[in-house]
Amino acid sequence: MKSITKLAVVGLLAIAAIAAHAQGFGGGGQGRRGGFGRMGGMNSNFILLGREDVQEDLALTSDQKSAYKDAQDNQQEKMRAQFEEMRNSGTRPDPTTMRDTFAKMMKEADGEVAKILKPEQVKRLKEISIQLDGNKAALKEDIQKDLTITDAQKAQLKKLQDAAQAANTSVMEKARNREIQWTEVQDITKKNDKALNDEIGKVLTAAQKTKLTEMSGKKFVEKEEEKG
Repeated sequence: MKSITKLAVVGLLAIAAIAAHAQGFGGGGQGRRGGFGRMGGMNSNFILLGREDVQEDLALTSDQKSAYKDAQDNQQEKMRAQFEEMRNSGTRPDPTTMRDTFAKMMKEADGEVAKILKPEQVKRLKEISIQLDGNKAALKEDIQKDLTITDAQKAQLKKLQDAAQAANTSVMEKARNREIQWTEVQDITKKNDKALNDEIGKVLTAAQKTKLTEMSGKKFVEKEEEKG
């Protein structure tokens, strides 16, 4: 299993646990790099910065790593408090609400990245994110501005993203319902992710796809996690 940060694990397992509790289901799940540690199929820059291979590519200093750890602990505590509040509210939060809450928190966490990195490192992190996201990078607001995505295209992209999220929510529900095994979830969502990427490619113009490739910068070499 690919490594992801502690923040991603805590947040995603919290979502799974609360969803199971709210809907009366049992079960558990796991997150993987490039899998559940994403927002709507996209990498969170904050979570991405927690990867050792990314930190090595960006040549993070010890001070920057320490600053990231502090920001990570802070966001993790906020996340725990938020989900504790949801758990104690006496209501049954639906998966969409929880997903949106998590996405909002990750957007806030992403805002911490610029405070930790130098401008050239922020630029490189964006390049790496684009490489790992592929066409799905076009779902991000800043990338849409860079690509001059039209309103009509935005509507198409939103429709595709919503459909993909609904499909993955259905997969999680089936796993909690024990209609499928938790071990099957990763492969199914990975296929959904690829389908979303392919469909987005049909929405983008040739010029936009060329620009997206140019924005990805030099090749990022991923490293396998250490065993053990």
